[in-house]
Amino acid sequence: MNTTYFVSASSAALAALVGLVILLGMWQPWQETASTGERNRTDTGIGSGPSGGSFTKPAPYREPSSAGGDDKESEDPETSPSPSSSPSPSPSPSPSPTPDPPDPVDVAFASVGVGTCLNVYDSGWGKLNHDRPFAVDCGANFAFSKVTMVTTSASNCPQGAGRRGWGHVNDDGSAIALCLDRVFAAGQCFPATLSKQADGSLHGEGRLFSVWGCDRTQVPSGQNAIMAITAVLSGGSCPQRNDRQTLSWQIFNGAGKVCAVQRTN
Repeated sequence: MNTTYFVSASSAALAALVGLVILLGMWQPWQETASTGERNRTDTGIGSGPSGGSFTKPAPYREPSSAGGDDKESEDPETSPSPSSSPSPSPSPSPSPTPDPPDPVDVAFASVGVGTCLNVYDSGWGKLNHDRPFAVDCGANFAFSKVTMVTTSASNCPQGAGRRGWGHVNDDGSAIALCLDRVFAAGQCFPATLSKQADGSLHGEGRLFSVWGCDRTQVPSGQNAIMAITAVLSGGSCPQRNDRQTLSWQIFNGAGKVCAVQRTN
């Protein structure tokens, strides 16, 4: 009885030992570790998943440095301006075109008024000596004309001996005209055409708005004499000379008289 129990107990122990060996042979913990890809490193590892595919293990999370780091604080998306909300640059205004400077001739005509004296006269051929008016002192010996009226057309100016209208069209199309009276003075000269009458006297057609050099030896085409003014009168008769005949011309529609003699070489 005892012998049989010992044999049975020994057989049971032996069977348990054999079963433990078999169980250990089937369980291989090192293979399980390899199949799950677990390693004692922080680097990312690559292993096989249960289905045979490969996967990447994410790197461990690290807390951001609170000071001295290069990491920038993340911006609040609600307070940070978005590119679309930034103001669009205002278009630069186009520069205004620079206006052209006023024409100097326009300015000259606009700058004179009634009573202004000018260094302007007929140069001898029906053309004025300047293309624009120049104001001068009325007491100067080169003040040869005076503005009596400013209008829009030379045809509006008084006509007659010693008078002339001077018109000008401005750049903007407007027109201006200066009405001029010749300023005569003794000693001035002007060209004329003289003809001898049957009684031996001289008759002359003078270019009274012209000023001519008294020392010149030639005269404009169509003229044959240079007359020197001896007096300017508002009435009465011209003083006569013994050596030369004095001629007279009515000026300003009879309001005055110019007395002159022919200049001799």
